Amino acid sequence: MSGESIRMTSRFNRTMAIVLCAVAAGAVGIAIWAGDLTLLWVYPGALLTAVFCWTALWRPHVEVSDAGVTVQNVTHRVDVPWEALVHIDTRRALTLHTAHGQFTAWSAPAPGMMSAMMAGRREANRESRASGSAVGYGDLIGTDSGDAALVIRENWRRRLDGGLIEVGVAHDTPVVRHWNFTWVAVEVVLAVATIWAIIATA
Repeated sequence: MSGESIRMTSRFNRTMAIVLCAVAAGAVGIAIWAGDLTLLWVYPGALLTAVFCWTALWRPHVEVSDAGVTVQNVTHRVDVPWEALVHIDTRRALTLHTAHGQFTAWSAPAPGMMSAMMAGRREANRESRASGSAVGYGDLIGTDSGDAALVIRENWRRRLDGGLIEVGVAHDTPVVRHWNFTWVAVEVVLAVATIWAIIATA
């Protein structure tokens, strides 16, 4: 996979983003058609919904590259080099364990009971359990957490076997967190504008 990267997102979250944006667009259309000043709050409210869908549902992802694993969450991005990675956990969500802390991926939650039952019917998951392997819900293929964990583990193991990752330096390898204050500020401003419009037109 040299020079390439794999980006993984949540199918459920992106579907919800489309649904919410469609509802927001419909609300704007109704407000325009009605021409009612008491509906002015709909406009900043729709923008707030769109920004929320982008930051919380559409943009979050997990990316695997030669440099390591990048976890883009709602308020920040974490860059985890391969040398810093110690363990991968999927009990509640995909979680990368390092010597500097644990980093959970917003876009790769563990499945709920129904999702786990559906994923458990996949042939690969049935074969794993039939062979005696203890496969947790979060590791099931076909789930956000399981698919992301599988890709990371396979690439991590390939690099370890190929001698591409220096071992024993996890404590000395920094894990960088980048905060996304701009989008948080935009959401706060739009939330205040929405509340003000509701109060002003009440």
